[in-house]
Amino acid sequence: MKTLQCPICGTPLKAIRGYDVQGITTDWVAGCYNCFFQSSHFWKSKKACIEDMDRLVSLFPPIMRVWPGDEVLWGTDPVTVLDKDMQCGELMVINSQGNKYIIEQHVIEKWPWELKQKGGDNGR
Repeated sequence: MKTLQCPICGTPLKAIRGYDVQGITTDWVAGCYNCFFQSSHFWKSKKACIEDMDRLVSLFPPIMRVWPGDEVLWGTDPVTVLDKDMQCGELMVINSQGNKYIIEQHVIEKWPWELKQKGGDNGR
């Protein structure tokens, strides 16, 4: 499974085990160690926490979930994301011939999680 990345800063998300004041472990929460973005739900199992993390990230707009190095389908060809401008809703991509393009997000046919990706089942 491809590691989910924080939609805010791009750091890989983790299932974090909470601790109470006595140092005893408590429930799991999905979160980011870099920007401290986290789910407000606490889960008894790590598996449920990871499923919640996937659901939570899916609520963000696609341009916030795509990162440099990800592959997207533009027309009939896969292209690699080099950079993104969330304010303008544009991606800078490169194709297999080395040509770079700036494209608007609405022209993307398939996002990474809709494609089969290296290191993951459907890019999760």
